[in-house]
Amino acid sequence: MEKLEELPITFEELLKDVEIKMAASAYVLIEANPSEIPSILKALASVPNVKSADVVTGIYDIIVYLVGEDQNEIGRVVIKDINSIPGVKKATTCMVVKL
Repeated sequence: MEKLEELPITFEELLKDVEIKMAASAYVLIEANPSEIPSILKALASVPNVKSADVVTGIYDIIVYLVGEDQNEIGRVVIKDINSIPGVKKATTCMVVKL
């Protein structure tokens, strides 16, 4: 019998049944009541998606860096976890894009 030569499997074929998810990240610009900034920072520290939170000068009071599975998770965190923190007046989400 003639031996069939095996061709290498292409990368696309290898991963055809694998769902690839790209992590999403965003900066959240928070306007806050100044007297409540320490308690806001403490609350942000308990949110797993928050990777950093810094008090800044200017229009915004706190800038938060978030990561999530996708933009929907980022949105849920901002709506449910950040906007509900007492003292947060406004949260503006800036999604990171890859060019």
